[in-house]
Amino acid sequence: MKVCIHRGSQEIGGMATEISTTKTRLVIDMGDQLSLDPDFVSSSLDISGVTDDKIPCHGVLFTHYHGDHTGQILAIRPGLPLYAGPLAKDIMALTAGHSWKRNPALSKRIASIQSFFPGRPFTIGDIEITPFSIDHSACDSYMFLIEADGRRLLYTGDFRLHGIRGKAMDKILDTRVGKVHTLIIEGTTLSRPDQASRTEWDLQDQVRKYLKEYKYVFVLCSTTNLDRIFALARAVPYGKYCICDSYQKSLMDAVSRHWSGLSSFYQMPKITTYGDNLLPNFQRLGGLMFIRANKKFADILRQFNRKESILLYSMWKGYRTRPGSKLPEFLSLAGSWTDLHTSGHASPEDLAHVIERVDPDLVIPMHTEAPQRLAEICPNRKVLLVEDGEELTL
Repeated sequence: MKVCIHRGSQEIGGMATEISTTKTRLVIDMGDQLSLDPDFVSSSLDISGVTDDKIPCHGVLFTHYHGDHTGQILAIRPGLPLYAGPLAKDIMALTAGHSWKRNPALSKRIASIQSFFPGRPFTIGDIEITPFSIDHSACDSYMFLIEADGRRLLYTGDFRLHGIRGKAMDKILDTRVGKVHTLIIEGTTLSRPDQASRTEWDLQDQVRKYLKEYKYVFVLCSTTNLDRIFALARAVPYGKYCICDSYQKSLMDAVSRHWSGLSSFYQMPKITTYGDNLLPNFQRLGGLMFIRANKKFADILRQFNRKESILLYSMWKGYRTRPGSKLPEFLSLAGSWTDLHTSGHASPEDLAHVIERVDPDLVIPMHTEAPQRLAEICPNRKVLLVEDGEELTL
């Protein structure tokens, strides 16, 4: 078995990793690079057999739907099989088909994606892949156990242990994964060591307090951070409004359709789709409204008593503090605002926990700006730092 991280060995975002044998080549993720510069354009990935047909490649697997893992899906040559979780596929399709960013070519390619299912092994060529559903700030995220040539490799993808389903990780690792030869692990927080890891339940409890203190609670949150959307919607008490727009509701409907049978948490909460006719009732009764940083919601915010309102900023602070950001101006439209967020990525301590759990002979960090820190927190492990494009034989 061979591994090549085409991009992502020393940066957060832009992911693409190749796993191969003498008979089979697979790529995990094809993502755009990330930047705080609003004018930044990601460089294109150029992977033979994936972006052209010069040599064989047998499939591309997506860990989840975030753009730094899927953003270059249209660069993948036509006809190459694509694989993703069923809910992730639906969310990608809804996003690509939404009116403000409709992309027919992207929608057609997403429709061709084949679904895999958690815990069910499937084979491509002589490589067996077992996907496991894990907690991340994207619903239907996966890590992959990859077995070929007598080797066992665990590719974590993006994950965390402090989310809604984070406690399931240990059970998966103990009962379904066990010891592996190689672990390729994300390390986003290695360059953010002071970042606190509150749970989504902590955020839900805090929103309940704000709903008692303020008549109007506005939440600025990524529309696809759906565990958070469900948790905060469930914090709204009877007699208060919970409002979102039709696009947000369509994403929630998709989650509920796929997962309501797995947990009551994913059953559709009482939520009303936004309409101008609702504003008088919302002003009278109060409650929570999910908003976006645009002119439409700026005009709405101006209609509410500032002394009775709070805006909760529930996203990564980097979007707010980057040079030229217009978010501070938008946030100031509410009477007051505060951060209400937790990371979608595992803390350094939780990275070390997962490493010890699977007892790998070799650890390779990626999706991080500080890969060298992994060796510092796991001094008893063989940690290999690699370069983009470097091929390793395991």
